[in-house]
Amino acid sequence: MGILALAISGCFVKSLHPFFKESDVEFKNELLGTWLDEDSDTWRINPYVFAKGFMLGDSTDNSYLMEMFDDTSNISTFNVHMFRLDGKLYLDFAPIRGDRYDEMIDIHMIPAHSIARIDFISEDEVVIAWFDEDWLKGLFEENRVKIAHEVITTAESNYTKEYVLTASTEELQKFIIKYGSMEDTYLCDEESNTFICTRLKKVK
Repeated sequence: MGILALAISGCFVKSLHPFFKESDVEFKNELLGTWLDEDSDTWRINPYVFAKGFMLGDSTDNSYLMEMFDDTSNISTFNVHMFRLDGKLYLDFAPIRGDRYDEMIDIHMIPAHSIARIDFISEDEVVIAWFDEDWLKGLFEENRVKIAHEVITTAESNYTKEYVLTASTEELQKFIIKYGSMEDTYLCDEESNTFICTRLKKVK
C-alpha cells in the first residue's frame, strides 16, 4: 500500500511538538531524488528552501521538502527533518499547506508532527516505518506508559479515539529512545493488511 492511502487511515503517532532538537539533525544527500513506493506512488525529495525575508533571498536548512504524488496527481507536502537518537535515524514529518486550500477550514487545523524510523537498505532503497497509533493506544490502555497526551474524537475519524502527544520534545525523545527498538512499535507485517512501513526505491 502506498503512503497516501496510509495517511487517510490516520494511524500514525502524532505530536503537537517536534520529535527532534536542532542538535540531533542530520542531512544525507542519499535521500535526495525521486523514489517510488510499493504502489508506484512518487516521492520527490529535495532540500527544503524557505524565504529569509523581504529582499533577503532564499535559504536552506538541514531538512527536506518531501512531495508525494499518487496516480491521480494528488500531492501531500511535508517539511521533514532527519535526526539521530541512540544511534538510530528517524524522520519528523510536519505538513506544509498546499497552494489550494479552504481558508475557513484551514484556520481550524493545528499541524501535528509524525515520526518514523528510516533504514537505508542500499543507495537505491530505503524503508520508512511510522510509529503505530494502535500500538500507542495499547500502551495507554494497559497503563504501560506515562507521557502527556490528549484523546480526541472528530467526525472526520468517525468519532473514534485519536491520541495526540502533548509532551515536550525532551520527553518525546525519552519515549523514542525507550521504545524505538521494539519490533511491535511498527506494523510491518504484510499479513496484517495494515501497513505502516513503506519501502522506497530510487528512480534512476
